[in-house]
Order: sequence, then structure tokens, then C-alpha cells
Amino acid sequence: MDDPYVHIPVSTQGTVTGVDGAGNVMCVWDCGSSLSLAYDADRAHKIGTEDEAKVTLDRYGTKQPEKDCRCPRCGDMMWGPKARYALSRYAAITVCDRCGREEALECAGLTAARPLMKWCAIVLPSVGSGAWMR
Repeated sequence: MDDPYVHIPVSTQGTVTGVDGAGNVMCVWDCGSSLSLAYDADRAHKIGTEDEAKVTLDRYGTKQPEKDCRCPRCGDMMWGPKARYALSRYAAITVCDRCGREEALECAGLTAARPLMKWCAIVLPSVGSGAWMR
């Protein structure tokens, strides 16, 4: 993005919040800015690979609330401190007990693994206050 007043670093992740009448993509960025992507001027891409999803989940793990948040894998509410729940085997993030058990079965080869691209945190992304976080 080339804006003289606001600098959004390359590789910054954000959440699309809408599109305005001029075709600009309205975003909330991880760095706290809400600068829109200008049509035909700026470049961005949607998370499209498992590796990109893992990077995103690892980043979200650093922002995951310490208590009363949603499981990033299934979206169910995790009440109380996140320390009582399971640490994911696939990313540096806490998941609910049911997802922790499912991941254990997947890692043991007893069930098929759920792709990271299907996790609630990827399907319904946020930057700290979206649907999957609270």
C-alpha cells in the first residue's frame, strides 16, 4: 500500500469488513489501522494455503484472550481461563477439550485431520474481537 500518511507493512494481516461504492476493500489490519485497499492501486490476497493458515493461527495465538474466548478450531465457547484447555498440536494456540481430543486422534492416525483452512479462525477471521474470539 502506498499511502503518505499511514504505513501498512508488507505481510500485515487483516480482516475484510466490507466493500465501499468505489470498489475499495475496507479492512481492519493487525497493526490497528483501518485503511482500505484502493481498487487497482493496492495488492492483497486471501489466505490460500495450509502454511499461510498456520502463520495466521500462530499470530492469533498471541492475541487469544486469557479467558472466556471461542475455540479457534470449532468456534465453541471456552469459559474460564484458557490455561485449563488444550494446546493445539498444529499451531501455537489453545483449543477446546473436544478439539484437543480430536487432534490427538488425528495425530495417532485414527481419524482424518481437519485442514487448517477449515478452522473457524480462518473461515471467520478477526484481529482480536471477531466472532471466533468472543
